[in-house]
Amino acid sequence: MEKDKIFKILKLPILIYKIGLLIFNKLVSQVHYLDPSENTRKRIISSLIMIPIALIAIFQSQKLFIFLAIVIAVLMSFEWTEMTYKMPDKNKWRLIGFFYIAIPIYCAVAIRILDNEILFWMFSIIWATDIFAFFAGKSLGGPKLAPAISPNKTWSGLIGGTLASMAIGLISAIIFPGSVGFFLIVSIIISLVEQMSDLDIIPGHGGVLDRLDGMIFVAPLVYLIILVFPSQFGLA
Repeated sequence: MEKDKIFKILKLPILIYKIGLLIFNKLVSQVHYLDPSENTRKRIISSLIMIPIALIAIFQSQKLFIFLAIVIAVLMSFEWTEMTYKMPDKNKWRLIGFFYIAIPIYCAVAIRILDNEILFWMFSIIWATDIFAFFAGKSLGGPKLAPAISPNKTWSGLIGGTLASMAIGLISAIIFPGSVGFFLIVSIIISLVEQMSDLDIIPGHGGVLDRLDGMIFVAPLVYLIILVFPSQFGLA
């Protein structure tokens, strides 16, 4: 009898787990079909690790978020130093790197301190933009966005990512007191900035810098938007 009760209690979670595993396997298969490169597989694995940790830090622990931000800043600094080590004007590039890394990290932490829901909104736009830009770009193909600096980016991907951000904008207007028009426009702008900052403008960069390059310009932009339009987020 006890075993039957335990089985009944676990039946629904097991079913949800199996369905989730099936969806995940289908998704991975589709991604592999669209782009079998090793870099794509690494991005998927890193996302599966980073996103749950990020969600815990965003909603459950401000101290954990700040700790992760410091760790990420240190890792990005090491990567930047390695990238610029052989450059003749490496001191100039290291100074650039300091602001390139410190400003977005500071803004992300400042947003987390202000309101964790706003931070989640920011990351939702980044994640939705990246995911839908990838699938739209790989499925539809078409003209390249900037072949000279980022040969994998397409106009179809740009449009797909922007449409995804618009959906986030509509949902945002329900969560926050601001108007639908405001969040639609702001979400589109953030998505476009994210996709522009995700271009491979810095050749040879990888690792943490490659995974978080979409946030480099987005975090300062979102922080500025909050400061200029606090009432739209219910902060005034």
